[in-house]
Amino acid sequence: MKKSLLLIGIALAGTTLASKAENKVYVFDTLGIIGGVSDNGKYAAVTDDEQYIAYIWDAANPGVLEDITMEGEPDAPASQRPVFTTAMDVSDDGIVVGSIGFADLYQYPAYYKDGEWNLLPIAPDASYTNEAVCITPDGTVIAGYQHVKPKASSTDGTSRGQYFPCQWFLQEDGSYELKMYNEIKLPDHQGFFPMTQTPDGKVIGGYVFAGFGSMLNALIVEGELVMFDELSTFKDCLEYKGKYFTGYDENGRQTWTEDINDPNIVWHEKTLINGYYDGSRGEESMMNGFFTNCDDNGNLYGARSYVTNIKDDYDGDVTDCAVIYNYLTNTWYNEEATNFFSAGIGEELIFTGTGEVIEGNNVSDVKEAYEITSDYTINGISKISSDGKTLAGVASDINPATGEYEYYPFIIQVDGALNGTPEIVGSPKNGLVIATQGRIEVLNADNVAVYDLNGSLVSTDKVTEVSAGVYVVKADDASYKIVVK
Repeated sequence: MKKSLLLIGIALAGTTLASKAENKVYVFDTLGIIGGVSDNGKYAAVTDDEQYIAYIWDAANPGVLEDITMEGEPDAPASQRPVFTTAMDVSDDGIVVGSIGFADLYQYPAYYKDGEWNLLPIAPDASYTNEAVCITPDGTVIAGYQHVKPKASSTDGTSRGQYFPCQWFLQEDGSYELKMYNEIKLPDHQGFFPMTQTPDGKVIGGYVFAGFGSMLNALIVEGELVMFDELSTFKDCLEYKGKYFTGYDENGRQTWTEDINDPNIVWHEKTLINGYYDGSRGEESMMNGFFTNCDDNGNLYGARSYVTNIKDDYDGDVTDCAVIYNYLTNTWYNEEATNFFSAGIGEELIFTGTGEVIEGNNVSDVKEAYEITSDYTINGISKISSDGKTLAGVASDINPATGEYEYYPFIIQVDGALNGTPEIVGSPKNGLVIATQGRIEVLNADNVAVYDLNGSLVSTDKVTEVSAGVYVVKADDASYKIVVK
């Protein structure tokens, strides 16, 4: 497997993977999809998306999924009668976020705490579909989406509703205050869908729809939209056998002209993604990009599509890659051998969308690597704790009555995982200092100096092997104190 020396994940190279001989595996016969795992590994959120039942998994009682679906009175008015519940993520102290759907078809973002569900505030013009998707480990920031009208016009000036990201911030009185990000300009399509959030709540990762029907990687960084693809437009018209469509006559019949300069030709605008038209060959020409998970060190895991050999008709060759993007260092790691990365810790522990686990340079099947004994097909790991010791994934089986797949959650408690999680200080602009076991690395700084607490100069190299202790690191004009274990 190729390695990128630019990623912060390389700082994990000195860590070790302990034996998995005592792993505890729980494969449930209850239908459900893993929504999230708490960073401390104590909880997991699960949704049966066929029956819309919500569950919480608690490490204190690991063989059980507790049903936390919101209940209501069957005779209550439609707007007060819940008919489904989703559980999308969970904090370190067991706060579950998701949504409640009512019989009047409205879906409200909500959180579950102390045995009850609470609705989160929504925008005044929010429509039927709204959901909370992520929560920070400390429970102070919740991220999600709402279908609202934009404050700013979208790329073509439309004012219709779109899905916009939002966050709710915990207040002193225990309530959550809503912050909508509908002032950003989105492509003229469905909108932005969050999938993950950094532990500090400053970055939301997910995807936007654009072009004919492509999904493109996107972030919200402290309220600002960040995209990695350039969008432009071109004019096109309907052409058939050398003739161009001009509309309909008084009898409703189509009219055509051979003159390309005819002012009556009906032109319509199409979107190009990096100069490529993604509707040229139907679904096979669509691009697929998203961020589905992040670790503590700025790495976002997901997929991205690249287009080469763009032709005069805007068609081209699409290559799908699994990717890790580090937003702190603005660096990418691409892997064409698999369709997407679902989760990981740096580059040292990565899970793929094809059911594999990559540990350093070793690639193995998840079922074999963690000794999962189940008759179900093990599809892979979708969510993990921040230390890689609690893993959650999806298994599947074919229902003989319908011939369709059914999905089941499973949890693995790993005996031994990555040790020595890096400590990171600084910023991409002023220099990043990364400390792992016996090592200090400095990125994005020209002048480096490492001192011990006695003030003695230890090194001026950007990578320094050191003993355990506390050090002062100068990165250009900034100074940081950092602990090396």
